[in-house]
Amino acid sequence: MNRPSGDTSGIPQGMQQLLEIPFPQLVDLALDRLMGQGEMVARVIENARPQVGGIVGAANVRRIYLAGCGDSYSAALSASHAFEQLTGLPTMACESMELARYTLLPPDSLVVLISSGGEVNVTLEAGRVARRAGAEVIGVTARQRGRMAQEFPCLFTDPGFSGSEPADEATLLTGNYSFTLAALYVIATRMGLALGQLDDRMVRRIEAEMDEIPDAITQATGCSAAVREYLEAVSDGAVFHFVGAGPSFGVARFLQAKFLEQAQRPAYCVELEEFLHEYFFALRPGGDAQVWFIVPPGHSRERALEVMAGCQDANARVIAVATLRDVQVREQAGLVFPVAPTSEMFSPLVGAMPGQLLAMNALAHWGGESFSVSLQERQLAVSRRLTREETI
Repeated sequence: MNRPSGDTSGIPQGMQQLLEIPFPQLVDLALDRLMGQGEMVARVIENARPQVGGIVGAANVRRIYLAGCGDSYSAALSASHAFEQLTGLPTMACESMELARYTLLPPDSLVVLISSGGEVNVTLEAGRVARRAGAEVIGVTARQRGRMAQEFPCLFTDPGFSGSEPADEATLLTGNYSFTLAALYVIATRMGLALGQLDDRMVRRIEAEMDEIPDAITQATGCSAAVREYLEAVSDGAVFHFVGAGPSFGVARFLQAKFLEQAQRPAYCVELEEFLHEYFFALRPGGDAQVWFIVPPGHSRERALEVMAGCQDANARVIAVATLRDVQVREQAGLVFPVAPTSEMFSPLVGAMPGQLLAMNALAHWGGESFSVSLQERQLAVSRRLTREETI
């Protein structure tokens, strides 16, 4: 493998070792970590609960902003629904760049900065802008030694290991979206209690439901063989569309990003209503369109069935991530990857798994060493920036 040259002193030891692993073994390790994500999410939830009381103050909060980039923004999109439901406050998911440009941010706001590595400059700047405006600012990050943790009170999403071994780093790489989302749910629940939107009994019920999610994630990994079988039957010219609504739209956006990164094949993310009114033109006659529906268990479900029928009429392949008990979805979809039933609020944690398995298996099926090279390039960029800052 041709690897980028440069000073690697700023790269964590586990990441350096991870990037030295031959590509086939790297994929196998990442898949192994993905299959154990349920157990890791359980650890994140367990570790997050005792932390949250020390960083969240809800007395003067009247609105919430969830800010991040890339996968972090996808997690914000998925979590915003839960924040509104559990806290009763208007919640906006926004790109960090957008928030950094706000000039009239209300001072009675809570800004939750999301960055797994804690080093994204635009996210940190968004937090500084919000703090100068008088908003309360907290962070959600996996890295206790990152700059975010130095500047803002943070809740840490690592599952409780040092992150110094290749397997630990692979777990963080494949689990950041889910770990972040689980931590955001913990914050939303605690805020709901502090604001009086929830009482102790309701919190116990919500936390009991959250405690069942890791097992549901593990159960969803059981479709791995079916995902591989599906992928082997898909042509090289296939175009993938990921469709969601409400919290499921964040899942669709996350899966599109993972698929583009790992499979390096055409992939689009579409909100359900947009697909219904404007997007059918993309399903060209004779084309090999693979339309993945992350079917929301709530109010958008009927709309999803309508769009599925339209895709079938356009001769697209319809794939659904839904519960097996949903007979109507099974009738409309050509293929269903089943997940355990859960509430709409928490469904993204479970609904993301089949698509994550798709992206990782697509990496093995279509991808190449460019994926591992791109990981090292990103880490080297961090190393060079840290070196420059230490010099200054």
